[in-house]
Amino acid sequence: MTNEDTPMLEAYRAHAAERAALGIPPLPLTKQQTESLVALLQNPPKGEEAVLVDLITHRVPAGVDDAA
Repeated sequence: MTNEDTPMLEAYRAHAAERAALGIPPLPLTKQQTESLVALLQNPPKGEEAVLVDLITHRVPAGVDDAA
């Protein structure tokens, strides 16, 4: 898998950069982003393993949210 195979990660990084420029944290992942993240975790792109674990740990809303 290459970065071209990970549009979810590319989109998330762009979103995080935009928010960082404004001095605010990125939004939690949506249901669709979380589903893409879970698929990536099943076959992680080389070198992206730590990023994926960080996203699932810190950017997925807890509780009854659709993305949980």
